[in-house]
Amino acid sequence: MTFDGKRVLVTGSTRGIGFATARAFLKQGASVAINGRKASDVTAAISGLGGENLVAASGDLGSGAACRQVVNAAIDGLGGLDVLVNNAGVYVGGPVEDVSDETYAWLMDINVKGCFFCSQAAIPELRRNNGAIVMTASESGLSGNHESALYCTSKGAVVNMTRALAHDLAPDIRVNAVCPGAVMTDMLGAGDDAEALRDIAEFSPMKTIASPEEIADAICFLADPGQKFMTGALLAIDGGATACR
Repeated sequence: MTFDGKRVLVTGSTRGIGFATARAFLKQGASVAINGRKASDVTAAISGLGGENLVAASGDLGSGAACRQVVNAAIDGLGGLDVLVNNAGVYVGGPVEDVSDETYAWLMDINVKGCFFCSQAAIPELRRNNGAIVMTASESGLSGNHESALYCTSKGAVVNMTRALAHDLAPDIRVNAVCPGAVMTDMLGAGDDAEALRDIAEFSPMKTIASPEEIADAICFLADPGQKFMTGALLAIDGGATACR
């Protein structure tokens, strides 16, 4: 894969999967817009990546207006847009009975509204360049998980959004999604607890946890202009977990 001369916006790219994805695109020749809720986090991420072909596109993605601002900042800074990676997301677990209206709105705004309105804002530029959208969904969007009803709801919406946008935007823009299982990021919530990590790994037949770089490689694959016939795909990278359900 090569992305020489391509311009990429990765939302939620100050850490975890997003940071690894930004690095992967940079290594393959792309210019990348880095997004995070805080300008200071974006500045730190750009410093950590250390590449010359980086621009800042900070901003929360909890509203349509904010999404448009972020996408426009990326387009202005990069001089255009070829790939949008809708990666920003948050997780809340626990019993259904404990979910408040405020928590529901906050999580759905970022996980669903952010994907929808960033995609909407990017359509004219991506259509002009025969570009691609890649969603970071989840295995939780393909099947239910224990005490994760709200998160599963949001990622299920992203899965079906991927399919619907793939139909609506073809043949000009390809839309695909990665559906990761357990990934070694802050969102995993296990920290350095070796026993907790072993328990999480047991959920998949491969008995392991993915690295952010593995998911980043898959995102780059789906964004690759050479994958001209691939749209509406849901790529499960979960160690075989959903194959068993």
